[in-house]
Amino acid sequence: MGRKLSGKLINKMPHSLRGNFTLITIILMLVFGIGTATMSFIMFSDSLRRNSIHSAESNLQFIRNDINSDLNSILGFCRWCRTNTAISSYIAASPEDPYYNTLTKEASERLSEQYLSTSAYPYISRVIITNSENSKFLQKNSSSYYSSDRYILEVLKKLPYYKQLLNAPDYTFHVGVQKDPFVHASEKILPIIRPIESSYSDDEIGVLFMQISLSMFTDPLSRFSSQEHTPVYLTISGESYCIDNGKITSVSFPKSSEELQYDDMVSSSTRIEKISGSGYSGLYVTSPIEAEGCYITMPVVTDGARQSVSGFFFIVFFILLIVMIIGVLLMRFLSYSVTQPVVCLKNQLSLIAGGDFSQNPEIEWDNELGDIGRDVNLLATDISNLMEQRITDEKQKKDLEYQILQSQINPHFLYNTLNSIKWMATAQHSSGIAEMTTALAHLLKSISKGTKAIVSMKEEFQLLDDYFTIQKYRYGGAITMDYQIDDPDLIHNQILRFTLQPIVENSIFHGIEPKGSSGHIDIHLYHTENDSIQVDITDDGVGMDQAMISSVLAGETSDRSSFFKQIGIGSVNKRIQYTFGSEYGISITSTPGEFTCTSILLPHKKQDKQQ
Repeated sequence: MGRKLSGKLINKMPHSLRGNFTLITIILMLVFGIGTATMSFIMFSDSLRRNSIHSAESNLQFIRNDINSDLNSILGFCRWCRTNTAISSYIAASPEDPYYNTLTKEASERLSEQYLSTSAYPYISRVIITNSENSKFLQKNSSSYYSSDRYILEVLKKLPYYKQLLNAPDYTFHVGVQKDPFVHASEKILPIIRPIESSYSDDEIGVLFMQISLSMFTDPLSRFSSQEHTPVYLTISGESYCIDNGKITSVSFPKSSEELQYDDMVSSSTRIEKISGSGYSGLYVTSPIEAEGCYITMPVVTDGARQSVSGFFFIVFFILLIVMIIGVLLMRFLSYSVTQPVVCLKNQLSLIAGGDFSQNPEIEWDNELGDIGRDVNLLATDISNLMEQRITDEKQKKDLEYQILQSQINPHFLYNTLNSIKWMATAQHSSGIAEMTTALAHLLKSISKGTKAIVSMKEEFQLLDDYFTIQKYRYGGAITMDYQIDDPDLIHNQILRFTLQPIVENSIFHGIEPKGSSGHIDIHLYHTENDSIQVDITDDGVGMDQAMISSVLAGETSDRSSFFKQIGIGSVNKRIQYTFGSEYGISITSTPGEFTCTSILLPHKKQDKQQ
């Protein structure tokens, strides 16, 4: 019986692609609708809870900022008391000093002015500044800023937390909330006791005692609680207080709680805790105040989430119905408007993969798939252009390498012969011939044995020195050359071999020699503003106009030198750009009749000793 039912169901399945597509679409839409409804409910519930948490956190941040602003104002006043010159002078002064009364008056006035200029001064119930011997003090409270009552100092010294706060590493409230030791009232205060050090040494010359009213914390919390009808909790050094509609009571939170992780909180220091039992069940958001050990906590209100669930179910059902209707209607349209264009695009991509980069206008429809078709045609054109450009670049690179090979000579025979000439000149005391022969031999040896395309700046300068030695004797000492190196470490920077020689050669033959008199060449090596390296070769020759500069950089000028027949400035420029990048290379500035400066821009990169 079961097999017969299965066979009937299989026979009733549609056999056409359109029928299968319709059935599959309906099934998928049902699964999608049900899944969407389920996920939407879960996300909606989570979103409501997150919104409630974010709302609570935002409220805490506003309260926290108010408290921190007052706290920073008070701590700034504390630092002022410990560093003010008038206060320090008063503490250090002796009562026998003829200016003692003047110093006392000035310190008192400065203390009063600064106290009143502090934005949070209403929360500073008392300030006492005394010397180390507790023989004199300044005081500021609601009634006066100066007193001679020695009873205050006796009470201050006997405070159980006096030494603990005095020796603390920084401002701290870890002793918790205390009673006002000088007034028999129920006002709660937070004490601050800090040493006052000398301006000229680390010696402690006095003590600062300050009382901060607990209302600095509770006033913003009371205002918020009254407006929002929500309790807020304050924790200071392990003691917790509940502020609810202006009423402040001491409470005790359960120690067992579960901390929840939320990655999208505004502040990384915000904690989300789930507390169970003892009348405090629910979610709580806790945010620390800048004072160590101080926190404010707010419960997360989720009553609105429960009221929105019933309406949410109706909305989800309506959305599910609309999605199903739209899915059925779109099914037929998509089967005709998508399948064929996709097949055409696939065929065109197959042609591109086979090497046919010709454009096909038939795939550029007036819709989103047509945009893809235009991008496919553009991709084919770009690939074709890129391949042609790569072939051209490779050809130019091979031509340059071939020109460099053409320009090289075989110097072994000449090198051995020049060594013999050098020893004969030395034996005959012809130092000029020996020096010139040695320089030429070094150049030929570098050509024959040098296999590195990139050398250090130091090696390139040595090659240039050998080349210039020959030219110096050739022109009878009428040409001089100097180096200016801003940073000695730059001589280890990378440079292509035989980069400077063609430029100096150009300066001699096209700049100084046409002038018909002596000339000078300066070589300046330095850092640029963008942390690159630049070498400036400046001669005082006849100069060049812009057309001549363009011809030199393009390699269109004829070389008069026979040292490297095919390597001119234009060729050197291309070698630099091929090796280091198009942002580097050679530039020329010149004023006809005055000078020519050829600049070489190179990357700041030291030459590896192993290269």
